[in-house]
Amino acid sequence: METTTVTTDGAVLRLDGTEDDEGVDGGELEPTRPPLIATDGRVRLSFSRIDTFQQCSLRFRYRYVDHLPGKSATYLSFGTSIHAALELFHERTLFGMPSQDELLEFLYDHWDSSGYAEVSRDRQVDDYRRAQHTLQRYHQRVADDYRPAADTEKWFELPVGDEALVVGSIDRVDVDDDGDLHVVDYKTGKLRDREKVRGSLQLAIYALACEHLYGRLPATVALDYVVAGVEVRVAVDELDLDGAREAIVDTARRVLDEQYEPVPTRLCDWCDHQSVCPAWEGDGEGYGAAVVERDRLRRELRRGLGRLRSLEAGIDRLADELAERGLDPVGSDDTATTLRGRPAEDVVADDHDDQPDDQPEDQPRGTSTAG
Repeated sequence: METTTVTTDGAVLRLDGTEDDEGVDGGELEPTRPPLIATDGRVRLSFSRIDTFQQCSLRFRYRYVDHLPGKSATYLSFGTSIHAALELFHERTLFGMPSQDELLEFLYDHWDSSGYAEVSRDRQVDDYRRAQHTLQRYHQRVADDYRPAADTEKWFELPVGDEALVVGSIDRVDVDDDGDLHVVDYKTGKLRDREKVRGSLQLAIYALACEHLYGRLPATVALDYVVAGVEVRVAVDELDLDGAREAIVDTARRVLDEQYEPVPTRLCDWCDHQSVCPAWEGDGEGYGAAVVERDRLRRELRRGLGRLRSLEAGIDRLADELAERGLDPVGSDDTATTLRGRPAEDVVADDHDDQPDDQPEDQPRGTSTAG
């Protein structure tokens, strides 16, 4: 009997008893459509993906099409932790503003240590203390004007033209006393001036997403640089929304045409894939890392398939025994059937734009690996 289920990347996992060349019994992955393509044929993009493509389309391919592994990054974990704490801080609706101690508890409970695997413990402790100080200052700054947000981490899927589906999440949506909407995105990187904020493609996308979600554009959009303690706010009519739509569609068309060319710049020194890029004489280390990751996943898949088959056999035996006793087995329906035919992005959200262009203060913008 062949069992089929849908994976989170849009592939079909067939457990049909076949073996691949690595000896993974039943572990063949058969993609149902090209990477990044949604069920309606649109290219599934996010601000991070568009930004990466605009910087270097080959880096985009390495990361989002080939899924080459990248290096761990402390600044991503730092930013993720700050975002998680602020999400909880602003979503409380019943008990007023959380105290400073509660805000620090949110940080403690949601501290992301994944990016610190390759650095010393002291470095992580230093960053944790810096995050505490950042949130303490944030609490003091917003205390007088605090109100619960209308939405936090609001997920959106925004169709743009016939070519693109832009996905992501808005950090915070506020509603003022007049009913106007205000979009806020947190940044833990370097402070930008107002002109750069006005030209932010990310904020333009969020404004369009706000209109898609709530039926109207926000009155303002803002980047809150929480480490610096400065919020930069602009009116929505200062954004180039038409230009944002054009950038989205242009990126989608180039992805469909597979236009992946290297674009050497000063940012290449921060790229995880320089060692395999044809624009550089690298040592191929990135290829080796990809092979190691592939082999690790194959081992996990082999173990998972063995456990799955044993469990399925046990369930079948129990179902037969219960049926003989005249009982209707609970949960006897094949769970995979409920997933079959559904787009993977409906099962597990694809891309989460936490802080896609955040960088450590000594690192140029555009080198982030967040997706």
